[in-house]
Amino acid sequence: MIVKKNVLKLVMLAILLGVLSFSCSSDDDSSQPTLEDWEVELEQVKVATSQYADFQVAADEGRIDVSGYVPNMGHHYLNPVLIDGTFDLLNPEFILYVPDENGLMQMVAIEYGVLPEDPNNPGNPPEGFTGDEDNWHFNEMIGEWQLHVWVALDNPNGVFAMFNPVIGD
Repeated sequence: MIVKKNVLKLVMLAILLGVLSFSCSSDDDSSQPTLEDWEVELEQVKVATSQYADFQVAADEGRIDVSGYVPNMGHHYLNPVLIDGTFDLLNPEFILYVPDENGLMQMVAIEYGVLPEDPNNPGNPPEGFTGDEDNWHFNEMIGEWQLHVWVALDNPNGVFAMFNPVIGD
């Protein structure tokens, strides 16, 4: 009988220790870095646009080069169907490519283009990524809000910078 009581006490102690260790663990573990909302969105965009690393995907989709080579940016391949007045996180209007040493197009970035209701009075930039890290600019020449996102080529000026010095003139 004493052995059964001791076994029962050990089992109860083990259960109690298990419960205590579980309740003491914290989801707020400071050793694990937490991502900001915009960083989570950026990861979603990278996954959603990774297919464009294959230039043929953009060509098959009907994207067209609307800019020629732009220094510190590359070629802007537009899907005309996507041009409107809305920001769609997972469907950027432009994919940016730069030719490599063999002339093959390499994806470097994406770009969002949002048309305001009145291009002469564009108002505030669209609400894009969560927070205020993104850096929209208004292109007066074409009357469009634009946001570059360097998803495939690191940019020392930041992921949302308009120009990338890594890309030559």
